[in-house]
Amino acid sequence: MEKPQSRRYRLAADVPEAMGTRVRETAAKYYAGGLGETINAALIVFDWAVAAKARGKRVIATDPDKLPDAFEEPLIPGFGPEPQWDWLVPRPHAWRRQLWIKGRKITAGSLARSAEIEGWTPERTAYEFDLPVAAVLEAMRYAEQARDLVLAEEAEDRMAVLSIPGMKDGVARLP
Repeated sequence: MEKPQSRRYRLAADVPEAMGTRVRETAAKYYAGGLGETINAALIVFDWAVAAKARGKRVIATDPDKLPDAFEEPLIPGFGPEPQWDWLVPRPHAWRRQLWIKGRKITAGSLARSAEIEGWTPERTAYEFDLPVAAVLEAMRYAEQARDLVLAEEAEDRMAVLSIPGMKDGVARLP
């Protein structure tokens, strides 16, 4: 059974110059310069705040030692406890944000997707990529947790391939 394709949508908004500067500063500080990730995180918090207000709640900021016994808090990508990975590492890249297999030139999402396409077990995938099974399992777990990011980067890869002159459906057409 084929998984539904994830669609990316482009939004445009006019913002004051100061807001644009602040967003870029936040992107540089917390999201390795990724404006899309920064704006997505902001929209997650905005969506949470709107939903909380619609339920009649008050949305406030307070110091941790002043928190009441019952509260809710949004999960903001890039903040909070980050999972610790043994086999995955971040790598500088112009636009990729997902984690990579330590010591290899392959992303966790690409490894997990290859295993899925081929129908390989984690053990077979480990054999094919000459990796420990633990590394494959960790990559698969990460790819599931970061599914939206992995799908977005796959879509970006497809767009890049299709923009190459002479390429159609990822296959070169020679004159």
